[in-house]
Order: sequence, then structure tokens, then C-alpha cells
Amino acid sequence: MNLPIVIRTLVQQLRDKATYIYFLIFPLLLMVILGSVLQGAFGVEIADRVEKINVQYVIKDQETGAQFEALQQELDIKNIDFKNGKNESSAIKALKEQEADVYFTIGDKITVHTDNLSDIQFTLLKSYLVEIFQSMRLMQGAAQFDVSPQDIMLQPSELNQVVKEDRTNLKKPATSYQYYAVAMIGLFILYMAENGLDMFGKGRRMKTLQRELISPVSRQQIFHSTFLGHVLLGLLVVGVQMLITQVVFDVPWQQQFGFSFINLSSLMVLFLVIGVFLEMIGQGVGMGITQVIIQVAAFLGGGYFPVDERMMAFSPLGWVMGPIREAFWTSNPLRWHGVILNLVIAAVLYLGTMLALTRREEF
Repeated sequence: MNLPIVIRTLVQQLRDKATYIYFLIFPLLLMVILGSVLQGAFGVEIADRVEKINVQYVIKDQETGAQFEALQQELDIKNIDFKNGKNESSAIKALKEQEADVYFTIGDKITVHTDNLSDIQFTLLKSYLVEIFQSMRLMQGAAQFDVSPQDIMLQPSELNQVVKEDRTNLKKPATSYQYYAVAMIGLFILYMAENGLDMFGKGRRMKTLQRELISPVSRQQIFHSTFLGHVLLGLLVVGVQMLITQVVFDVPWQQQFGFSFINLSSLMVLFLVIGVFLEMIGQGVGMGITQVIIQVAAFLGGGYFPVDERMMAFSPLGWVMGPIREAFWTSNPLRWHGVILNLVIAAVLYLGTMLALTRREEF
């Protein structure tokens, strides 16, 4: 490794105005435009896609529990699957193992525990529980006091006292600005492949590469040092974009900053290596192939709009976008498979590039 070459490469990139336009100004403009234009559509899509809620309940009061089970079987409840959790410890275990999205205890009051539901799902569940509990109160009053059920109807001010909620760990869904802030960072990182394609082109044009080749520095040192300089630039781009979007768009990077930075950096390294690898077969052909790879990876990975998890599995962008969004807006455990896949593929391509470089007469 040659430190002067590393520093020269990094400084050369930082002095280029195109770096700031391409990796800072353009992404921020697209974040604002897409976040504003698609804000309504993004909200409607989330509202229309209410996933099924798996609920476990624990009966502490047998009489109340029997009434609850009878009512929930009679009511036509969509998107909610009720299951008797037998005891509270088994319900907590089911919640931790993601076999259930929520559990609640049935006594003189209903106490709901969850950390996996969106705001829409929680509102839907709470509405059904209020309806069921109110019907139970009507039945009890009519049976005990021989009065009309309307006379003992719960007032709206009392409903919040009936259903208590524990939302300590509940995470809010992403806004359109937050989604596209993360997506645009990932999308423009893909264009680091173009930096890889032109990694030695600028040196050839400015005649600095020829001087380096006749110096007492080996080809391998020149290659490694130049590549490291571009990696340092990519790391700076990722870090600065994360800090700006946290301040401007309130993206919660602080929740998992290290995890997110490593995921995005692994994506950056992979596409930088892809660019260098394709330059070895010819810059013109490599540019065409690179553009195809970038567009396919962006489309399948959710760079332009939210896509299904099955599509994201076929894109390096999807490998990191999915785990990052889960880390921010769900309570699922962190998934590192994207980092591993990106770095393994990058290592293989890097070694292939080095092998091709040592066999070429011209650098």
C-alpha cells in the first residue's frame, strides 16, 4: 500500500465538483421531489395493505374470558386471528419468537402488549376490542340489573380506561421522505460503479498513471492504493448522506448507525469493484453492462418504489435495504446476510481483477 497514492486519489476526487453534484445535490433533490410528490400515494398504499394480525389472549377472569370467546366467534373480524395463549409466559414467548404480533390479558380490563404492530394495525385491533368489551358490558348489565343495554352503554370518555395499551417498543412506519431518503442513498451508491470504470482513466488522461508505472512502485501497490482512495471517498459519501438525511428528513439512523453504515458501505464496495472489473474487459462495453446492472439492481431492490421481499432477494440493493428498514421500523433481529453477500462477491471480483491485471501488458 502506498499512502501518497491513496491521499492523492482521495484529494483528486474531493476537488472534482462533479462528486458533490452527483453524490450529494442530486440525491437530496430527488429525496425532496419523490417524498413530496408520492407522499399521498405512499400513505394510501400503507393504509390499504393491512397485514393479518396474529393475536394471543390470556384469560385471567374465567367469566369475562368465556364471554369474550363467545363474542369473538360470533363477530365477523377480518385481518385478526385470535388464539388462546393459555398463560402469560407462553404468550410472551410467542411474541418474542414472532409467532404472535400482540397479546393481551382479559380480566376486569384488557391490557394490550405489542411491539410489532403498525399504527394502522393497532388502531384496527383496538377498535375491535372496544366493540367486544362494550358488548360484554351490555350483556352483563342486562343480565344482572334487568335494564336496557343502552342504559349502561359506555361513554366515549370511558373507552380509553377500558382498553389500556403498552406501546413502549412500538415503532412508527416510515414516512415517504424517510423511505426515499434511504432509497436514494442506496440508489446513488450503485453509481460508484462508474467511479470504478474511470478509476485509472483520469490518471491516463492527466499522464500521472504513466509516471506512477515507471516509479519503483509495483502494479499491485498502485492498484490497491488507488482502489483504497476511492473506497475512502465512498465511505465519506455514505457517512455525510446519512448525517444530512437524519437532520433534514428525520431518518432514524441513530437507532442502528453502525449496522446501517456497514450495510451501505458493503454495497458501495461491491459496485466499485464491479466497475473496476468491467473496465478490464473494455471501458465502452463495461459502461453499457454497468448501466444495465445498476438499473436492474435499483428496480428489484426498491430504489424507485416499494417492492415485494421476493423481488428484493435478487438485488444487492435489496439485500441491504430490507435489513435497514427492518432495523428502523420493526423489532425484528438485525440481518447481516446482505453485508456478507456483498463483500464475498466483491472479494471474488477483486481477486479476478487482480489476476487479469497481472496478465495484461498494459495497465
